[in-house]
Amino acid sequence: MAENAPTRTPEEIAKEYDLLPKLVTHLDRHLIFPLLQFLEGQDEEEPSEDVTRTKYELLKKTNMTDYVASLYCELEGLEDAPAEFATKRQEVLDRLDKYSEESEKITDLLSREDVVTGLRSDKVANLEFLKKDHDVCGIRQELETIYLR
Repeated sequence: MAENAPTRTPEEIAKEYDLLPKLVTHLDRHLIFPLLQFLEGQDEEEPSEDVTRTKYELLKKTNMTDYVASLYCELEGLEDAPAEFATKRQEVLDRLDKYSEESEKITDLLSREDVVTGLRSDKVANLEFLKKDHDVCGIRQELETIYLR
């Protein structure tokens, strides 16, 4: 009876038991992207347009503008990316500059070894230490700027 069953290749069996479609619905885009990269690397032929389109859709709302533009060009068969990608890239760079300027004082301070050794595990004591000894005002906002960028 088993002799009459069609023989399946290992690739066909792997596709049948592929967990990726089930997993991606529960993962963040930053976890999905490496899985797509791995999936693309498994294909011995040219990268599939489906994987490329999936990566484009996954990343188009991120700040990875240069990479998204290259994916778009690959999908559409273009040499140069449309101007909208250059505009978005400039917006991202402007935002990065703004955040860097806003957090420059605290990042410079926290890069000093003498300051870091003075910090304790108690965050209230750390705030007082930074306010009193290093004249840091509005430290909460500066720290939020660092972590929210």
